[in-house]
Amino acid sequence: MSEHNQTRKFTDKSAAIASEALEKGKAAAEQATRAVQQSYSVTVDNIRDFNVKMIDMAQTNAEAVFEFARQLATAKQPSDMVELWTAHGKKQFETLTEQTKELSALGQIAGESAEPITRGVNQAFKKAS
Repeated sequence: MSEHNQTRKFTDKSAAIASEALEKGKAAAEQATRAVQQSYSVTVDNIRDFNVKMIDMAQTNAEAVFEFARQLATAKQPSDMVELWTAHGKKQFETLTEQTKELSALGQIAGESAEPITRGVNQAFKKAS
């Protein structure tokens, strides 16, 4: 076999391997794109819900602080202030406990809805490699 034929054969084989790798990569990218599209809207909605809940909680906490400051400003005696501090601390602790539970649940939902994206992309690229 001539050197030209060997070079040609090697080039053809290399081109075939490169073409196959390109097709696998293209298929993986298409599969990953489909996985992202399918999970994207659900994930966005869950993350939006999480963010809105955090804003609502911040507003609730800010309103509680201003109400507490108003009550302190109108307290007549130091003992009234101590009672207000105690009541406010207890109420805020209860509120924080409930808010933590809510955010934890929403965070878990948001994380779970993003998991199919990660899994789909990982599977697509594993197939390509």
